[in-house]
Amino acid sequence: MATKRCNNYLSEELVFIILSYLPVISLLRCKSVCKTWLSIITSPQFIEAHLANSKKKQASVLKASYDWRVLSMDTVEESVKLKLPCERLEGKVRYMRSCNGLVCLSNESYYVICIWNPCTRQYKRLSVPNYAHNVAICLGFGFDCIGNDYKVLRIVRKVIRGRDMSEPEAQLYSANADTWKKIQVPDNIKDSLSTKLKILCGPDISGMLYLGGEGGLVPFDLRNNVFGEIVVLPFPKHVQEKRIKKSKILNFEGSLAMVYESAGDESVLSLWILDDVGLWIKKFNLEMELELDRMYLYLGAQHFLGLNFVFGYKFYNYKKKTTKKLPFPAHLTDVNSVVKFTESLVSLEGFKSQE
Repeated sequence: MATKRCNNYLSEELVFIILSYLPVISLLRCKSVCKTWLSIITSPQFIEAHLANSKKKQASVLKASYDWRVLSMDTVEESVKLKLPCERLEGKVRYMRSCNGLVCLSNESYYVICIWNPCTRQYKRLSVPNYAHNVAICLGFGFDCIGNDYKVLRIVRKVIRGRDMSEPEAQLYSANADTWKKIQVPDNIKDSLSTKLKILCGPDISGMLYLGGEGGLVPFDLRNNVFGEIVVLPFPKHVQEKRIKKSKILNFEGSLAMVYESAGDESVLSLWILDDVGLWIKKFNLEMELELDRMYLYLGAQHFLGLNFVFGYKFYNYKKKTTKKLPFPAHLTDVNSVVKFTESLVSLEGFKSQE
């Protein structure tokens, strides 16, 4: 009587799907299993599918101390210390932004800029335009999904004898072209960007960067490489004095969002989003067991990252109305920068391995 043979074969399509849900650290090991798995994991289609699955999960938090001696990746369950990829950035990082698993780092003058994947430990230091007497006042980082291109936006102004003496100039780096080019700044936006020496730039939200200017937010379209019309904040200035902003620019499920104190109740925070027609809508109140003085990030999967001035940084679940401390707690004075991070296998041309 013939013995039946057990068929343990998995199709390549099924292997693709299973692997796409694994963390990056596991995938790096899986590349050594066989040539077929290596081919799957390194293919552009797999990297895109894995990133899409990673975005469905709650993101991690990249957190750095002021002296940059401690850089960590925090989740609700654990905290992992990281090493900066470039010696020129040691103890000098001023700026940190993340998009699709890549992190853009810069020193205080924005002349040393590095794009880094902490999970794969690969990075690339960019060649930055060095115009005489110019100082960078803003840096943005995001993804152009139409051109499949990662871009860095840099705003500079000329400084003479310690004084800001010029209109702002925009410079844009394209990872695909590996070059910088000048971008025209409309006159009405020049006035908005010229009011402050340091301008904040929020995260990439559906292919748009938002710069904090006078009178509102200045959008930059990463697909068409142009500035848009100024987005006015939810409340007039005299109303904002009563409704205090409790966050910078947030990306809430793909929408531009900000957190304010609710009118008449300083203990309750409200989330406001910008809808498709340019109107600000109150989404919901952020009710919680422990009062948070500031909201920093929306991490997905119902979780925010907030700060209590006494108890430090907390994860906050807005559905359950519960808070939980970070595994590696830090007080406000200990932290220079926090960003949302989604792990991925994304790499750029010219990436090299971190030592």
